[in-house]
Amino acid sequence: MISALYLVFAAVHALVWSWGSRAWERAGRPVALTLVLVPATLLWYDNVRIGIGRFVGEGPLLYALSVPALAWHWTMLPLFVLAALAMARAAGLRWARTRWAGLGFGAVAAGLFVIDVPYALGVLFGGVGPFPAVELKLGCIGDAIRYTASLGPAYFCGPESEVHRVGPGPVVAIVMVVVVLGVGIALWVRRRWPWLAIAAGAMFVAAAGGPAWGTYAPPVANVGEIGFVVGLIATALRFAGDAAPPDVPGRSGERVPVRP
Repeated sequence: MISALYLVFAAVHALVWSWGSRAWERAGRPVALTLVLVPATLLWYDNVRIGIGRFVGEGPLLYALSVPALAWHWTMLPLFVLAALAMARAAGLRWARTRWAGLGFGAVAAGLFVIDVPYALGVLFGGVGPFPAVELKLGCIGDAIRYTASLGPAYFCGPESEVHRVGPGPVVAIVMVVVVLGVGIALWVRRRWPWLAIAAGAMFVAAAGGPAWGTYAPPVANVGEIGFVVGLIATALRFAGDAAPPDVPGRSGERVPVRP
């Protein structure tokens, strides 16, 4: 059942990304949407490798299929922070166009890269030089199996399984979602656009509520992830044509000031 869910998630992610990429062309290739589509490129693949895990079975092939998914995840998440800033700027929020906003968001993204990237290189190349050795362990989610860097008792496959935790942990994802949520709230208040805040809030609840979801915690988080990406794409498209004026047109065609 859960394996089938992941294959459905993969199909939905592929459709969402395809919609976003076509809209990207029509909207004039906005920077904000570019910064959303790049990290979202392999989300379908991450779900596929879990969905087919039970059919591939434990072993080198499933392990090899898992490596690029985790390496991508540990490399691309900080780009959503920069996407959030680009959306705020496109929406005409004056604080987002200040030098300090650029420096602040850039510093947060750079800090998250510093945390994540060594583990991405470690899972790709092993413990070479300063890179940490990242070993993946087999974990089970109902009938689905996948290799993971973080394995707790809830996802043991058998009595021989042991707790295993390596990698940057959830801190990067948490900071990223909180930043996007903050920008979403600003857009809700200043531009009456609630959907980014709702998408980021739902993602936070879906991922943080793991104990409440039991075995279904990872699939619930994946549902939140789909909504999160849809919210990001929709927001990037909503403000793609607003470019850089200090105020924006109201619904009836008049000019209304954009407050910081």
